[in-house]
Amino acid sequence: MVKTQAPGYYRIMVGDFEVTALLDGTAKLPFKDFMNDITPAQLEHALARDFLKDPVEVSVNAFLINTGPKLVLVDTGDAADMERTGHLQENLKAAGYDPAQVDEIYITHMHGDHISGLTTKGERAFRMQSCARAGRTRTIGSARETGRSPGRCQGEFPACAGRVAPYIKAGKLSPFDGDIELMPGVHAVATHGHTPGHTCYLIESRVSACSFSAICCT
Repeated sequence: MVKTQAPGYYRIMVGDFEVTALLDGTAKLPFKDFMNDITPAQLEHALARDFLKDPVEVSVNAFLINTGPKLVLVDTGDAADMERTGHLQENLKAAGYDPAQVDEIYITHMHGDHISGLTTKGERAFRMQSCARAGRTRTIGSARETGRSPGRCQGEFPACAGRVAPYIKAGKLSPFDGDIELMPGVHAVATHGHTPGHTCYLIESRVSACSFSAICCT
C-alpha cells in the first residue's frame, strides 16, 4: 500500500483496506437540464447558497480498493468523452499502481461517465485475469429498451454496449443480482432508481474491533 497523497487522487484507510479516490477529470453540467419540478429562479437560489452558478463543474471519480490480497477498481471514468476528463489511468499510475495490477472492476451503473474508461480504441483498457462485475440490468442496446428511454438518453445504449463488448467477448463480464458479498469485506448494495441495476459498494474492515465502512457510489 502506497499511503501517499497528491493532486489527482486522495487516499483514506478503511480499517486495513486502503481506498484511493481517483480523479478522471471535471465536467460542466447544465443543472437546468437535469432538475425536475424546480423553476430557474429556485435553481439559481439553491446553487447560490453554495456559491455556485449553472452550469456546475462536477468531478468524475473512480475508487481503487486495496484489500491486500486484491486490487479492485470501482468505475472507470469518462475516458475523455467530455472536455476535461480522461485522466483516470494517468492518476492511477501517479497513485503508485499500474492498470495491469487491477484484479477486478466493479461498476456502479452503465452511464458513460462511469464505464467509458473500460476500453481504449475498442479494446479492453484493463487486462485483469478476473472479471468486471455489474448489477444485472436490462438488455444493453435492445431496441425495446432504447425506445422506452428519453430521447436524450437513447445514444447511451449503443455506446454502453460498445464499452462492455470486449469484456463479454473475453468472458470477463460477470453480472450479479441484489445485495451480495463480492469478496470478504466488500458487499454490493442494490440502489436501483438512478438507473436499472444501480449498485453501491459497502467496504468493511476490522469490524470485530471497530466498525469501518465506506460507500463508493457516484
